[in-house]
Amino acid sequence: MNPVILNNQLNKNNLWSGCMLAAVAHAIMVAHYPELSYEHSWDGLNYSVVDGSGGRGTITFNDKYCVGAFRNENVTRTEFSTAIDFFNGSPKEVFELAKNETLEYLLEETEDGMSMPLITTSFWGDDNNIISVDNIVRLVQNGGYLLEKQLMEYESAVEAWRDYYEMTDVQVDLLGSIYNRKVKNLENTIVLTKREIEMIGTKSPEGLKESNTSFEEIGIVWEK
Repeated sequence: MNPVILNNQLNKNNLWSGCMLAAVAHAIMVAHYPELSYEHSWDGLNYSVVDGSGGRGTITFNDKYCVGAFRNENVTRTEFSTAIDFFNGSPKEVFELAKNETLEYLLEETEDGMSMPLITTSFWGDDNNIISVDNIVRLVQNGGYLLEKQLMEYESAVEAWRDYYEMTDVQVDLLGSIYNRKVKNLENTIVLTKREIEMIGTKSPEGLKESNTSFEEIGIVWEK
């Protein structure tokens, strides 16, 4: 399969923005739903998303490229012998980023006890395009559906997260405030005030612990 441009409206930067909005919404609302702590996480360059029905994926962002890989456990792909084959035709730097970063988050134990990456779709992108060996329909079916909200325009995404988490107006305002500060201060640690922590709207120790952890993953700390 030859790589194809998925959509000329999509690129690394707006995908990163959508993933960061998702992460901030999660960090706020996991305080109320600590049982959903597994759904979104950041680890350095890597954003991971998991659902409760067999879907998981990781996107790696560096200065030049993004690399995404997904596994839908309800799907079997026979066209590709190994996970790295999904990146055939990609630039060397993408290939290396997939091998050394992205695919390390999608390891599965084989019958002989070895761990190896197992995925059902992938993409890569730069400042101009998102590219995949799958067309958009196959990408979505095979795991890309996990990015439905992350790929929305900002206002639509905020409303989608509001509905998903049943957020209050105060929590939505907090989401917008934190997100806007984050995208304007990529290099600096952001500090949430005690008032902002109160706006999260819970005193649950378990929930607040999960919230604090999720915020720290994206470079946001709480005022002591």
